[in-house]
Amino acid sequence: MHVVIVGSGRTGSELAVRLNSLGDDVALIDVDRRARKRLLPALQERFIEGTGMSRRVLEQAGIAHSEALVALTTDDFVNAVVARVGRDVYRVPRVFARRFDPAHTIIYRELGITAVSTVQATANQVAQLLHHERLEPRLSFGNGETLLVRSAIPAYLAGRPVSELSVPGEIEVAEVTRGGHSMIPEPSTLLAEHDEASFVVAAQSLGRLRNFLGGRWS
Repeated sequence: MHVVIVGSGRTGSELAVRLNSLGDDVALIDVDRRARKRLLPALQERFIEGTGMSRRVLEQAGIAHSEALVALTTDDFVNAVVARVGRDVYRVPRVFARRFDPAHTIIYRELGITAVSTVQATANQVAQLLHHERLEPRLSFGNGETLLVRSAIPAYLAGRPVSELSVPGEIEVAEVTRGGHSMIPEPSTLLAEHDEASFVVAAQSLGRLRNFLGGRWS
């Protein structure tokens, strides 16, 4: 997966290390040339000095063929603009932007941008989201600790009650769509093939939910 990270401060560099360890191809952009020196040697050659507001710089970073863009500058406005350009101009399928001011949450939401925040949580959360592609977040709450995700129900879960997919404090089934009609399920509601379900899930439990949907009950 090719990932472009705009903003190579503490969060950006930590995320780059995480993604690099997972085998991803990472390009980092920062206006401060000194940011290169803070990176691991393996990542320094992937560093590009410049602003993510520049299409030339984004294209130099490989935005045209990237599978994800993460805007992590210290400016909410810049992050929102970079994310919109990546999504609307270059059609990047997965776009995330850091949000510092909670008052900007509604703006990010209206723009359709997944907001992430706080240093450690951001690196962990983005890495998890990028590597759990079946669980595309529809909404994030608070500082991204809780997410609303949606997924098709696999055939092997047909006939099982909703309660089997619920883990107190981690995963709850909030809604099920069947034949174009939505319902709020009871714990005893039986799932059916071709259902789609909305889950409220703790960010750190995305892997567990993915395991449930993939047939691994751990």
